[in-house]
Amino acid sequence: MKGFWNLVGFEYKKILLKRSVQVTLLLSVLITALSVLATLLGDYYVDGKPYESNYEGMVKDRTYARKLSKRPLDTELIMETVNAYAEIPESDVYQSTQEFQTIARPYSQIYGTIRSVFNTASKRFNMEDFQVLTEAQADGYYSTRHEKMSEHILQTHMSENAKKRVIEMDEQIKTPLTFSYVDGYTRFFVMINSLGLFSAFAIAICVAPLFSGEYTSGADQLILSAKYGKNRLIVAKIFTGFSLSAIWGLIQITLAFCLSLAVFGSDGGNAPLQLYAILSPYSLTMSQTAILLMVVSLCAYLMTSAITMLLSAKLGSPFGVIILVSVLLIAPMLGSVSEKNILLYNLYHLFPTQMTSLTSVVDVIQYEIGSLVLPPYMALSLFGIAVSILLTPLAYRTFKKHQIA
Repeated sequence: MKGFWNLVGFEYKKILLKRSVQVTLLLSVLITALSVLATLLGDYYVDGKPYESNYEGMVKDRTYARKLSKRPLDTELIMETVNAYAEIPESDVYQSTQEFQTIARPYSQIYGTIRSVFNTASKRFNMEDFQVLTEAQADGYYSTRHEKMSEHILQTHMSENAKKRVIEMDEQIKTPLTFSYVDGYTRFFVMINSLGLFSAFAIAICVAPLFSGEYTSGADQLILSAKYGKNRLIVAKIFTGFSLSAIWGLIQITLAFCLSLAVFGSDGGNAPLQLYAILSPYSLTMSQTAILLMVVSLCAYLMTSAITMLLSAKLGSPFGVIILVSVLLIAPMLGSVSEKNILLYNLYHLFPTQMTSLTSVVDVIQYEIGSLVLPPYMALSLFGIAVSILLTPLAYRTFKKHQIA
């Protein structure tokens, strides 16, 4: 066993001592940190003039939201918000009014949550509509939300069994929701998809030379003719690829999560997901959602590693491997697939960089295998693990059977 770990250590050294890998990993960390902080850079403008820095605005809105935290989002709080917004006079840019900044702004996060339920396909529920929201509408807020959710589910092309399951999940959500400041979590949710691209690309650069690098250097002749060349060394390479991908992915995810909470605030871990995605049917808290995103993302990274290792074993150049993996990662982000074709829609979300998106992980559309109905976060995780397991022996055999020149 000691010999195996020595081989793994040797593979790690070969990867991590490369200047290109060191630069890639450093840039990946810097990009992650910048992604967290990007929205706080610069100023917020009113009437073409700087009103406050984005950081000052975040602190102010956080203070306002914290004062309302732990209050039930019920008729009383909804009407309190409506009355505050009703004070805003008619204006081309209502955010520039003194009334918004002093009276309505403390309720701005609640306004965003409430308004979206009343949007329709034909009409956007704007601020003027919100100002005249009636108490009867406020009383029926959660009924309106559930009806809208149910209508959307029934219009999908899922099976009746899947539709029933999703509607039942939505009915289990406890209402009224309890309001909380959740921007630390929502910042993490927003950035994790781009983080997935950077992390997966860094993993591809690290793993691509595992096998193909031996071809270009001519070391494959020595490896495949050595005592352990066709078994232990290949297993050590595969273990290195998966472990490095898991470790690096975990570092990146942990860094992004901790930075988001450190900068924006760690409040709201027990708050319902609906404060961010009001029409989500899942009875999840913010912290539970974050954990699910992390797990699915790690599965996506492992799958990316497995694909990279298979290509590395097949191709004669690490550069070619990186190009192909880059296309696999970037191409799906340039388009979309309609929900009308459930099969293609679900397949589309199985690409690595789609798996790391919050919308994919907690999508309304379920994955169905016969009579089995799986929520997206479970189906994506299982798919990532299954692909990794299936491709591993292919990579092993491909390199083992490689013909020495």
